[in-house]
Amino acid sequence: MRELEHEKDIIASAVEGDEHAYLSLLNSYKPRIFSYVLRTIRNYHDAEEITLDTFVRCFKSLKSFDRSKTFSTWIYTIAHNLTIDFLRKSRKHYEHLDDRPADEMEIADTKTKEPATDYDKQVKLSKIEQAMLQLAPIDREIVILFHKEEKTYQEISTILKIPETTIKTRLHRARLKLKELCTG
Repeated sequence: MRELEHEKDIIASAVEGDEHAYLSLLNSYKPRIFSYVLRTIRNYHDAEEITLDTFVRCFKSLKSFDRSKTFSTWIYTIAHNLTIDFLRKSRKHYEHLDDRPADEMEIADTKTKEPATDYDKQVKLSKIEQAMLQLAPIDREIVILFHKEEKTYQEISTILKIPETTIKTRLHRARLKLKELCTG
């Protein structure tokens, strides 16, 4: 609760033009927004660009932010809209990350005591990733927002402009399909 109040104070300062407050918001939300966009479009460099555009748009329209709403939902909505615009324009739907330089790829911890467990975990993650690619784009986005970004049904509904009941139904069906694809 205290953290939320602190964030509201930072937002209020940012709205009034405090650059340090805006940078604080940027540093807090940039990794989460980038992760969300990257998981959605599957291209590292385009995700960086969309993330930057999200914060530029956020900065330009910060004065119009309705403080009765959550900042998190607002900025995710901006990121979602820019991501959809990008996908419509480029038609580069869901590319693999293989075009990233090797130094930008995540490397598994090699200091683990049980390498077989790490390998098994990587295989499972790879299966899940491949299964995610077979979901409809909207279902994949719902799964990412719910499980990775830990958004509530209400927040997802606001971000995607879809009724909560539809979110619940699509999430349930996506989970079933993922289970089927990963086990079958």
